[in-house]
Amino acid sequence: MFTEQMYVVLESTAKDETFLTPMELQAKLVEYLTGTDVCLTPDLLTLPDVESRARYLMTTGCELQLANGGYLQWYAVRLEK
Repeated sequence: MFTEQMYVVLESTAKDETFLTPMELQAKLVEYLTGTDVCLTPDLLTLPDVESRARYLMTTGCELQLANGGYLQWYAVRLEK
């Protein structure tokens, strides 16, 4: 039985993957979008604020490219109980 949707998150600066809830992933995306140089695509630039960009990324993408060549990747998974 599946109990909860989670995300596996891979960061270019970390050795191990991390499991995050949807809210935790959104907070991490907001952190990256406000605190680092990221390569924003034209569709992201049309959105009014960082929270909207984070929500959009969660539902339409699985990677955020950083200006320094790094990345943040996330993949939806369902955990069994």
